Amino acid sequence: MFTLEELRQENQEILNLCEVLSVLIEYEKLRDNPIVCELVDKFRDKVWTHLVFEDNPIYAELARHHDNEISDVASHFLQSSQEIKKRFANYIKCWCRPTEDHDQFVSESHEIMRLIINRVKYENDKIFPLIANRQ
Repeated sequence: MFTLEELRQENQEILNLCEVLSVLIEYEKLRDNPIVCELVDKFRDKVWTHLVFEDNPIYAELARHHDNEISDVASHFLQSSQEIKKRFANYIKCWCRPTEDHDQFVSESHEIMRLIINRVKYENDKIFPLIANRQ
C-alpha cells in the first residue's frame, strides 16, 4: 500500500519523465538511442504501475462514496483509466523502433503525454485531497 506522499512523488516522477521525453521525441535520431530507451522503459514502468494501482480499493471506495460529488469525481477518474491504459499500451510499443512517419509519432506522443499529464494533475488536484480527507 502506497502512502499519499509516495503517490505524489510518483506523480512528480511521471511529470518529469513526460517533460524530458517530450523534448527527446522531436529528434528522430534519438528514438532508438539506448539511453533514451532506458528512459522510455522507466516511463512505461512508472505509468503502467500507476495506472494499475488506480484499481486500488481506495479509489473504488471513493467511487462508492455516499457523497455524490466525491463519487462522481472518483468515478470519472476510474472510467478514464481503461482508455488511457489501452492507448498507452499501444503507444509505448512504438518507441525504440524506426518509423516511416516521425511526424505522426511526434503528434501521437504529444497527445499521450497530454493525457498522462492531465491525468496526473486531476489526481493531484481532485483525488488526493479526497484521500487526504478520509485519513
